[in-house]
Amino acid sequence: MILTRATAARRKTIKKNTASAHENPIELVFGMLARRPLSEGEVKVRLLRKSIPESAIPPVLARLRDLGLLDDSALCRQLARSYRETRIYGPAKIAWKLASRGFPRSLVEEAMRDECAEEDVAAAAVLALRKKYRGGIPPGREGASKAYRFLAGRGFPPEICRRAIGRRRTETEGDE
Repeated sequence: MILTRATAARRKTIKKNTASAHENPIELVFGMLARRPLSEGEVKVRLLRKSIPESAIPPVLARLRDLGLLDDSALCRQLARSYRETRIYGPAKIAWKLASRGFPRSLVEEAMRDECAEEDVAAAAVLALRKKYRGGIPPGREGASKAYRFLAGRGFPPEICRRAIGRRRTETEGDE
């Protein structure tokens, strides 16, 4: 059999994605957590991908919680704050991002209550428009439509999008 680069790469990927019989699941998770914080859901999915038996995962998660390495509620709040402040996402996109990281619905809702007050969301929408349209929102309905689509795509509610566009327009008119 002739080994091509593609065949060798596939074998390496398969070997990388499966845990050998002698690998300890806790050690696998230590390596995962060394790269970035993960939710319990993400750890579970990654262990399953590494062919760790599903029955072996709950004790691993319990041990990691005992060691203080997994704290879903703190991580969920931290990520919600980061998505709001750094990436300037609206509530819908923040909730979607948190759910996609495997957090339970109750934790996502709690983090959203804690981190997404309406006045903060409105200020974030205006800030997002300032960053996107430094010279002001393009004139006319087309400009407003583009700004609306931009904010809606970032997860801001319709009413906040409309208010932010109006506020940003009055800001730029006042500057001229």
